[in-house]
Amino acid sequence: MLVTPDAVAARRAEDALWRATDAVLRRSRAGEGVPPRHPARKAAAHRGGTETPPPAPAGGDPAAVPLPRTAVGRWAVDLAGPAPHLHAAVGRALASIPPGRETTTGAEGPGAAVRAWETGQVAVLAETAERLGRIWPAMLAELEEGVRQIVLLGGRAIDGFTDFTTHGAVFVNASRLATGRTGLPGWVRLADALVHEGTHTRCNAAAFSTPFLVPATGPGPSVMTPLRPDPRPLTGLFQQTVVLVRQTVLYRLVHRGTPLSDAQREAVAERRDRLMEKAFQGVDTLGRHRAALTPAGEAVRAEAAGLLAAEAARDEACTGRLSGGRA
Repeated sequence: MLVTPDAVAARRAEDALWRATDAVLRRSRAGEGVPPRHPARKAAAHRGGTETPPPAPAGGDPAAVPLPRTAVGRWAVDLAGPAPHLHAAVGRALASIPPGRETTTGAEGPGAAVRAWETGQVAVLAETAERLGRIWPAMLAELEEGVRQIVLLGGRAIDGFTDFTTHGAVFVNASRLATGRTGLPGWVRLADALVHEGTHTRCNAAAFSTPFLVPATGPGPSVMTPLRPDPRPLTGLFQQTVVLVRQTVLYRLVHRGTPLSDAQREAVAERRDRLMEKAFQGVDTLGRHRAALTPAGEAVRAEAAGLLAAEAARDEACTGRLSGGRA
């Protein structure tokens, strides 16, 4: 795996991961009736057939209409509603939040819960896929290989996450589909979220076959990372760095490849500035821990550094440059 999106390499990594998953399921006889390469199938393999998943919460938004697997352009993706394996994943994500920390994203109160998709939200996803396919087709092609379910969250405790136990599902706060406070359009914010969470999915599948970090003899060091206020393992820093470099590229492509109002263009440029600054932080911190990287991990770090330097140089070379590069 490298930082540049690659659907062919993503498919190979997914094949290896799902072959191992199916082998576990054959031994445990779990996952019967679950479609191939479905996040619920991965969850069944992790349970090993010995646990019963918790029930999905009752209720939900009566105005929301659960929708089946939907063709969003060429992308046939499951627009998931509440289900036991997703409810369990949200529970794990909530349990991992440090005490006292809660994001302000969302408008439905604290906590987090899976929500069914509404028709208008499907339209935003369709616009996102169509625009992403035009400005960054390689990224969309990679997402098509790894992302099987897109899960909307209500509440403000979680902005988005992935969960290896439900590999193939990405969780996105429903507020990300609406225009943001800075004026970013909903489709841009959703593209941002899909690139972010889809990259974690890609990293998880790749690391299953190709370790990026030298195995630690103990728990390993925890380091401060650009996207979290609490110390994280090196694997968190590694994945965040790849995410941030890709997001920086995304916002350059959005800025230069889509029609935007002046206010939207400014919001896109400001968002890219912040992402680029954090990406440089990630590359710099990862560089201080190069001894912990395998050759494959060092190749990813080196490409991330090179791509980021190229982004900054491109800004410097452009008249009316998009951003100031490293702050």
